[in-house]
Amino acid sequence: MQLRLTIDPNATIEWSCEALAGLRRAHPTQDGRTEVNTWTTDGSIGKLLSWRLEEKPEHGFLFVEDDGPWTYRSIAAESVAAADGLRDAGVASGDLVIVRAGNDERFLASAAAVWMCGGGVVAMHPAAPANDVGDVTESMNVRAVLGDPDDQAAHAGTVPVVDMERFAPGGRRGASELAARFRTPDDVTGQGTALVLLTSGSTGKPKGVVLSHDNAWSNLRATVSAFRSDTSPTPIPGKVTPPNLIANPLSHTAGVVRLLFALYVGRSVAMLRKFDGVVTKRLLDRHGIDNLTINPAMMRILLEQLPPEADLGAVRYASSGTAPLPAALREEFEARFGIPVLQAYGQTEAFGGIAIESAKDVLAGRRKPGSVGKPLPGVELRILDLEGRDVEPGGIGELVVRSTSSTAGYIGAAAERPVDDDGWLRTGDQGRTDSEGYLYITGRIKNIVICGGFNIIPEEIEAALAVDDRVRDAVVLGIPDERLGEIPVALIESDDDPRNVLERVSERLAPYKRPRRIFVVDPLPRVANGKINRPAAARLAADLCASELTTPAAGTRER
Repeated sequence: MQLRLTIDPNATIEWSCEALAGLRRAHPTQDGRTEVNTWTTDGSIGKLLSWRLEEKPEHGFLFVEDDGPWTYRSIAAESVAAADGLRDAGVASGDLVIVRAGNDERFLASAAAVWMCGGGVVAMHPAAPANDVGDVTESMNVRAVLGDPDDQAAHAGTVPVVDMERFAPGGRRGASELAARFRTPDDVTGQGTALVLLTSGSTGKPKGVVLSHDNAWSNLRATVSAFRSDTSPTPIPGKVTPPNLIANPLSHTAGVVRLLFALYVGRSVAMLRKFDGVVTKRLLDRHGIDNLTINPAMMRILLEQLPPEADLGAVRYASSGTAPLPAALREEFEARFGIPVLQAYGQTEAFGGIAIESAKDVLAGRRKPGSVGKPLPGVELRILDLEGRDVEPGGIGELVVRSTSSTAGYIGAAAERPVDDDGWLRTGDQGRTDSEGYLYITGRIKNIVICGGFNIIPEEIEAALAVDDRVRDAVVLGIPDERLGEIPVALIESDDDPRNVLERVSERLAPYKRPRRIFVVDPLPRVANGKINRPAAARLAADLCASELTTPAAGTRER
């Protein structure tokens, strides 16, 4: 098997690290060349759209599957219109606004509108239920919501909703005049909140990872620093270059970081509304896309949905993150498509990546089995024992990391501070390093289920089940799954059919958080003090799943 890889810094993977450098603003000259002037990376991340709008307003930036491209001008015009609506709704500098936009042209337009107002974006998937809107609004003091006019969950809340309809690639009438008003406030500091990315709290209610404008700038500089010494943003190429593919939801780290990175390096993007192997292949072929950033579940979908003779066109490499990558899956993917898969490790709290495999190592046969590579430039890491002491290479302990991309803390439910006074972020993962500095992740301290790249807190599903009058008690476990990595499986004490329970709980959970199987187990395994015995419950759930022949999310009774 031969693997092929050519590194292009404009088509790289987005992961966090630290590098100190200025930005540059590009101005096309009369002969088509680019004159570059130095800019500083302070203030609002919304400057990215301002610079591209000034550089080449009619450039086709965004494709949404088969539609597009949307230009910088058309996106900026909608941002201005939405910002006017937000100001009318009382949004001011420092306020938080929920953006309920899927993977289409409205996400960037909505986010930029919030940044125009000096506010912070709370990114929420549009499939999240109404109770999530209410919980986030209350716990984070959200001032307004930007969403689709038909989004009932958005309109069921207690704060004003500014509607954002889909708009044509060419923009609305008067787009040029509107776009000319696009600018971000000069008084926004780097410490101000740029993004809040939602994760599940231990109480069952969402909490937010707060990421500042400085975090974002650091992430972008760091990504480029892994491939070249000049970390300045790249002018829009004079020749046609393929767009980068965005396969992950924009409401999650991997998606939004890739969008910002494309703005930073002057690349266009092709966006999937929802991951589908056939649609992905069509976009790869149409645009000549040369790199993929996907997760293991997406890799499995490509293997299953594409015919045996299909290739990935011009793709030169893939990177896999957001969930553990099984060795067998990587080997199958590389053998099938003939490209290397670089394994990466990161967290939302670190605004993306912590470590990634080196392409040079992989191609030279120096791949370390089980390793996620070395820390990215600017990322410090330590392995600590139970007493908080550093362990020697080879010893297993909790992984803590420090970088300028890391969050300052949480907001909302159970908003404890994940970073200590010295800037060390507790990842909740167990790991080890070897004598050469390669990192290995060996397990999780935090009780998280990673299903298809989505982080799910079992306690959130348990809280949703607890609302059901027919459910006396419940425990949710992560069970290994070949296709999705893990799936959430619920064991319940109930006198009702588990299918009925699933139907009711689904109304209270986003689709990806819903249990894939529910089993009635009466009584649940418990320890002497009456608490549920989670290890015993996990073994029972695994045994039940292994013997279950019904469709996913079906249930049985065990007494």
